[in-house]
Order: sequence, then structure tokens, then C-alpha cells
Amino acid sequence: MEPIEIPHYVDDPPHVLIWSAEELAPVAMGMAVGMVAGQALLLTALGLAVAKIYRRFSDGRPDGFILHWLYWHGFIPTGNRTAPNPYIRRFMP
Repeated sequence: MEPIEIPHYVDDPPHVLIWSAEELAPVAMGMAVGMVAGQALLLTALGLAVAKIYRRFSDGRPDGFILHWLYWHGFIPTGNRTAPNPYIRRFMP
């Protein structure tokens, strides 16, 4: 049995039973979409698989790593002036 980390600080992510909210989201979305589509078991199982892959990917990396990775590869475009285009790798004066 793996030990479960209990949050000690106010800014830790919220937990639902033993899962953090970001691990529970794919399961809940899979279940909700599955109920609408009539394939609740299949999409819930898919959500569990995605949550397991996410947990394996995020363990051992700092908080917010996935958001930074998504931004760096251009999946989170920003239209503001403070965040530069992620595809610009060198800035010339």
C-alpha cells in the first residue's frame, strides 16, 4: 500500500478523499460525458487511465510543470503583451 500525502499548507491543491482535484477531474469528466453518450463505463475507465498517466507524469516534477510544458509547446496561446509567443526562442535587442 502506497502512503498518501496529506496537505500541510493552505496553498496545497484541494483533495477529495485520497485524490487531488487535478487527478479526479479526468475521471469525473469521463463519467459525465459517458453518461450523456451512453458509454459511462468505457469513458470512466478511460478517465482512470488518463489520471494514472497524469499522476505518473507529474510525480517528481515541480508544481505547475504541466502548465509550463503546455505553454512552452504552444498549447496555451496568450493574446496579451506580457507573455511572449512561446515559439520565439531567441530575443534580439
